[in-house]
Amino acid sequence: MRFLGAFVLAAIATLVRAADVDTTGGPPRKTVSVAAPSLTLLRASSPRDNGWVAVTPNFRIYWCATEGELRSLAQRCERLAAASKKTWLGKDRSPVWLPQCDVVVHPDVAEYVQFLGPGSEQTSGCATIRLEEGRVVARRIDLRADGLDWKSETLPHELTHVVLADRFCRTQIPPWADEGIAMLAESPQKLKQRLTDLRQVPCGGLVYTPRDLINVKSSPEPAFRAAFFGQSLALVSLLLDCGSREQLLKFVEASQTKGFDAALRAVYGEQRWSQIDRQYRECVWTDRPLAWARQDTVAAATGPRRAE
Repeated sequence: MRFLGAFVLAAIATLVRAADVDTTGGPPRKTVSVAAPSLTLLRASSPRDNGWVAVTPNFRIYWCATEGELRSLAQRCERLAAASKKTWLGKDRSPVWLPQCDVVVHPDVAEYVQFLGPGSEQTSGCATIRLEEGRVVARRIDLRADGLDWKSETLPHELTHVVLADRFCRTQIPPWADEGIAMLAESPQKLKQRLTDLRQVPCGGLVYTPRDLINVKSSPEPAFRAAFFGQSLALVSLLLDCGSREQLLKFVEASQTKGFDAALRAVYGEQRWSQIDRQYRECVWTDRPLAWARQDTVAAATGPRRAE
């Protein structure tokens, strides 16, 4: 789930104050030696923060956990960010995020909903990004520690939203593309369930035509979520079958000004346009999108590793 634009900077300031990280007068400070990137754990004086806040080049991570768990999560975030940037932005070494991305792990759904508001209890993660004058001025990911597979499923999904904002910092990425691409960071098992949910929707899940889908401007009502997410996944995977990731992103940009049909012709050509228009309905009823689940670079970042 992603909230874009309505980001309250005061909330971040409040959270940072709550962490009560004292950086004056020589506070307890631990620098952890890792290959790359650097990682620093700052001692927090507030008991609820359990002692540490992890700071890396791209992240500030707040989680009431053990030092080892916090260190491991920070390293995972950096690996995921690097992998996702390479996959979707084509950059092996991209500039560090300024401002850094704040990652806040809430202990349970009650605290999570208290910050994000009613309706968020249906989710296990949320990326919030603020854009101003063609640049990203705030990045934040909220996660639920009591959510199922939040490290392996939710975190990669939400982090993909943050990465995509680097490309779509002048014109906001439309929801279908934002969610469709982010879902590819999930496991095949998770995507299989999304497709199953889609096919259980009345009318075989085809609530939206492709032209309807690209014109959705905000997150749909709960009754339409299964159809929206499933169809967004199907459309993104179909476009990837027909071209490169760069073509997909160019189509997303072109569709916002030219519309669905003109953008398809401009990016994929006349022949591809007719194929895509015909194959979209078929894609909803196949498991072809699973082939794009968890790209190789993302799998490498989230797969088994030696103890950190």
